[in-house]
Amino acid sequence: MSRRLLAFAFVSLAGVFPSFAAAVEPRVLLVGVWPNRLRFFDETTEEVVGEMQLRYGAVTNVFGSDRTSDYRRFFFVTDRMEAVEVVDIASRTVVDEVKLSSPERRVRMYGAVPDAAGKVLYITVEAVGMEVDRFLPENVDVVRYDLESHRVLDSFPLPSSIEAPILPPLLRPAPDGKTLYVLSQNVYVIDIETHQIVDKIDLSKPRAPGYGAGGLGFTPFEASPGILYSFYRSPDPILNRTMFGITRVDLERREADSFDVSTDVNVEWFTVSPDGKRAYGGMGDMVAVDLEARKLLVRKERVEQGRQNTAMVVSSDGTKLFVGGVGPLIHVYDAKTLEPLRKIHAGGDIMNPPQPLPRSVLGN
Repeated sequence: MSRRLLAFAFVSLAGVFPSFAAAVEPRVLLVGVWPNRLRFFDETTEEVVGEMQLRYGAVTNVFGSDRTSDYRRFFFVTDRMEAVEVVDIASRTVVDEVKLSSPERRVRMYGAVPDAAGKVLYITVEAVGMEVDRFLPENVDVVRYDLESHRVLDSFPLPSSIEAPILPPLLRPAPDGKTLYVLSQNVYVIDIETHQIVDKIDLSKPRAPGYGAGGLGFTPFEASPGILYSFYRSPDPILNRTMFGITRVDLERREADSFDVSTDVNVEWFTVSPDGKRAYGGMGDMVAVDLEARKLLVRKERVEQGRQNTAMVVSSDGTKLFVGGVGPLIHVYDAKTLEPLRKIHAGGDIMNPPQPLPRSVLGN
């Protein structure tokens, strides 16, 4: 088993990359549930308002499913990472699929993100040739796939200078259709035709001598198209303590800003409220941060013991925090106090963590 698959198994099948924050309007939470279901929960009533089945089993996107900008189509990795199922949300049906494996070649897919037009998929892959007496790993990281003609347009390895020590890096196609953002320890801008790095948002430099870097972190959250938030841990030479801070990255402007919030806390996942005013971190401890005042509002220690969820979603009105991703439960917290309110039973083990989408997209 490769290093990437081992890391994938360790992180969990649920994935860690939440969807864009939706506009402030009634929403539903889309949840992938074992063995092959998608369920839709009304954010206000917390009741099931829809359900559908996938073709090839459980969702296994490493970073959570991606979608078109209008929320109308989602792309789920299934079939033990060998298929991408295209789901039309309004009709609640699988309308297309992508499979790249053959008897002579196995292609495992970690995630699939569409371009701005929703016509081309960028798929992170690991490909292996299947010889009679051996496996032959291929030097391929990204496949560019045309959804209209159903053919591979291109496949290529990422430049060796891009470091992804644990998982394949996240991809985000730029609106211009000519470049691709690769989100790793830094943000790299790749020319789609030449596959070369043409620019970089450097997040690895210390903010001042003796301090650590305000990097992108392991679980970036896309609060709106092109605006990423994440947290970091950094040594403070004055206080002689590890600090917890937040980084904001603007992909279009290719700018980054970061600031310390408090001494270190045990959090791994990160989210931002739809209005962009508050950030939340969780898994282990739980924190709420005022992004405008740049200060810690609430800190709860040892909230999750023996359970490691993989997603946090703030309700559209900012009053509730939904936490889930491992096991059959979605935990609901008061977003102001971080006190637990209740638990929602998903109906089976969660395979794709809760992701918000506008209620109007789901239809009747």
